[in-house]
Amino acid sequence: MHRMYFCAVLGVLACSSSTAQRHAPEPKRIERTADHAELLRLHNRAREAHLSRRADWLVNEWTDSLFSVSHGRVSVTRPSEGQPGFQEYFDAVEFQAWDDIVPPRIRISADGQMAYIIVEKRVHLTPRDSSAGEAERTRFAWLSVYEKVAGRWRLAAIASTDRPDSL
Repeated sequence: MHRMYFCAVLGVLACSSSTAQRHAPEPKRIERTADHAELLRLHNRAREAHLSRRADWLVNEWTDSLFSVSHGRVSVTRPSEGQPGFQEYFDAVEFQAWDDIVPPRIRISADGQMAYIIVEKRVHLTPRDSSAGEAERTRFAWLSVYEKVAGRWRLAAIASTDRPDSL
C-alpha cells in the first residue's frame, strides 16, 4: 500500500513539476524579449532623431566605428565625424514622412550579442530653402547590424538601398 501511495505521489509531483517548468518563463526568452524591445526602441529613436533634427541622438547609438555599405562603396565613420554631417543634412530638410512601410524585422543571435534589423521605409522630404531643389520621395530598404557592447546595443553596420517612391 505504501509503495502504491509513493508511486502516486511521485507521479503527481512529476506531472506538476513538468507543468510548472512549461509555464515558468525561460531566462533566455525573457532576455530576448527585453533585447527585442530595446532594439525596437532604438529603431524608433532613429525616427525621432530625424524628425527632431537631432544628429546627436542618432550617433549616440553607434559603436566607435560605423560601417556603411551604400552606392557600391564601404565607408567607416566615427560618431564625432558623422554627427556634423547628419546635423547639416537635418538642418537643410523638412521631413514629411520617415515611416516604416512594414514593421521592422528583428533577429537576435543565439548568444544574444549581435542582432540585425531589416527595414523598409518611406522618406519624403523637402529642402528647407526652397531654392535648394525639389521634394524627394524615396523608398529605402536597409539592414542595420547591432552589437551588444558593455550590455548596451550599439549600431555597428548598415547596408542600404533606395529607389524613388511612387506614393
